[in-house]
Amino acid sequence: MNRDEHRESRTVLRRIDAHLRQSHLDMGAQEETIGFVDVLHHPQRTLPTLNYVTPRKNTAWVSSNHIQQGLEQLSEHARVQRVRFADGLFPPVFMKTLRMLGLEAEDETPLMVYKHDPQTPRKLPARIKDVSFVHAETAQELAIWWYVWRNAYYDVATSSVEPLLIGRDLQDVYLKRQINLIMYRHNYPMGALRLTLHENTAHIVAHALLREMRGAEWDHILRQTAIHTAIDAGADLIFVTGKAKEERQQFRDLGFVDAGSIISYAEKNDDRNSEANADNSEGTIEQSVYIVS
Repeated sequence: MNRDEHRESRTVLRRIDAHLRQSHLDMGAQEETIGFVDVLHHPQRTLPTLNYVTPRKNTAWVSSNHIQQGLEQLSEHARVQRVRFADGLFPPVFMKTLRMLGLEAEDETPLMVYKHDPQTPRKLPARIKDVSFVHAETAQELAIWWYVWRNAYYDVATSSVEPLLIGRDLQDVYLKRQINLIMYRHNYPMGALRLTLHENTAHIVAHALLREMRGAEWDHILRQTAIHTAIDAGADLIFVTGKAKEERQQFRDLGFVDAGSIISYAEKNDDRNSEANADNSEGTIEQSVYIVS
């Protein structure tokens, strides 16, 4: 990777990091700054994605002392000690520092990005008779969206870095922070999509498809629609997260490329299990990643 490519890669990761951080704050997480780290914690929810220490924006290096202070502050909020960061923004020795503080690797979530070039003609998704996409913007429409999401007859997929929380949809739609689509066929909901927006970035957070309709063609249409919906909303950078090789290849076929990972280090596993069991808040949905993948 030459210098220009390296600089562009870091710019992309910073944009993704800013998107996710703002999304977590929009979900009710609170942020405190201690030295060169920010401490995010949610007053009610113990989800790992809403409770962590992360280096401050545009910080090239963070001392172990500042990280330790941030971890201690997280403990003050009765949260598991955890550090999350985009790996391409920090040298490998940063992870060594985390291990020296007694943390262990918890998760690595690969990122893929799609960059929109306004000068390049777009290939629109294929139109299929009796199939339509509706923006869910009312309480009734969002209830249908959640019905799809919680129904056993649908295959669902969510991002592990941005959880789905019931109760904020109408506000987020109104503030143009979120787009929810329902895919209908013959007036029956057969799929759903969620994108979140921040400045000019979009995150394909979730998608669902009726199991009996699963197939390469329908998956392709669903993902293509997500891309074009994000572009129409003003995004020039779209990202997805996940681990499954098949999904990752499907996104590559649509023009996505690998762009690093979101990494988390946390204290020992027993403490993390206790944390997971503690967050049983009704309306919280956080499933294993399989989007992007």
